[in-house]
Amino acid sequence: MEKIYTHDDALYLAALCAVVPGLGRKSIPPLINRLGGAKQAFEASAEKLGETQILNQKQIDNFVGNRSFALPERIENFCSRNNVQLVHFFSDDYPKQLKNIADPPLILYVKGEAAKNISGIAIVGSRDCTAYGEKAARYFAGALAAKGMNIISGGARGIDTCAHEAALAAGAKTFAVLGCGLDIVYPYENKGLFRRIVENGALISEFAPGMEPMGKNFPARNRIIVGLAHAVLVAEARRRSGALITANIAADEGRDVYCVPGNIFDGSSVGCHDLIRMGAKLVDTPEDVLEEAGSWRWRKTKIEQTLFQEEEIPVKKQALPVATEIGSKILELLQGSSLTLEEITDKINMDLPAISMEILDLQVAGLVAEGNDRRYRRL
Repeated sequence: MEKIYTHDDALYLAALCAVVPGLGRKSIPPLINRLGGAKQAFEASAEKLGETQILNQKQIDNFVGNRSFALPERIENFCSRNNVQLVHFFSDDYPKQLKNIADPPLILYVKGEAAKNISGIAIVGSRDCTAYGEKAARYFAGALAAKGMNIISGGARGIDTCAHEAALAAGAKTFAVLGCGLDIVYPYENKGLFRRIVENGALISEFAPGMEPMGKNFPARNRIIVGLAHAVLVAEARRRSGALITANIAADEGRDVYCVPGNIFDGSSVGCHDLIRMGAKLVDTPEDVLEEAGSWRWRKTKIEQTLFQEEEIPVKKQALPVATEIGSKILELLQGSSLTLEEITDKINMDLPAISMEILDLQVAGLVAEGNDRRYRRL
């Protein structure tokens, strides 16, 4: 993709990404290259987009139908009024560590700390955590923060909230990566917490203002959490937990994964135990994490491994049984083909949020994967 040098270029790139449901994120760089710039790509007619032969007709129709030529100005006004940094992939302010994941976001909206300073250890886990999980998250987050580590999480209720609060209580910085626009407070009860995070860290999102917290946004959000983190600690997770997606992404991206063991009788830590069986490191004190922290800085990234032609060790994934009738229908649809979320929703004739959550469960189970083109395939 051609480098983005000017403020206006960045605004048009952000506008392209904001209309991504009709376009496909993977299509943006080649479109910019073919049409000569982000502004030209955003403003291109349906005929011009068709001539590139990058998009199919449905993608073109969706993009043109969803596009508003006032969008770049609205994004600029939002960022200016709310003191939000708009950081593009080629900016010197873009977090260097985030560039090393397989699918880095082209645009980040950041409110608070300068984007280039964002890094730390991610602490994630279940939204419906137990008292034990809450205590574990606060224990690890507080102790690691007291040793100078920044804490990264997803701003959700449960384990995420505990990790953020413990970091702030320890006087450290904490960063929340959201699955919606920065103008949306989700969950609403964290409104005060988000305000404190802005003062001692940052709120981060790749989603444009106005984007609601849809189910399909959260796996994408999770890859940013991983990208910004040196390592990921799972404080508590059931078998069907979004935190397992984060852990699997972390393993794929070469980040260390740590898991806190839990109660064997109530099922609240079964996901953690599954991850430990697959190679995650069991930790029961913050010192276990601190002992390995010195190695994070020197770990080769996936890009460096390719340059040095080192063999990557595949991560073994364990498939879990499909528990629902809808999940089985989705797997049947994906047999031998890949489909977008919208195509799956049309074929099954259910609400998009419901299908999103079913696909999330299938991803957690290691049965379905999402490609860079936002199409799902069966594993």
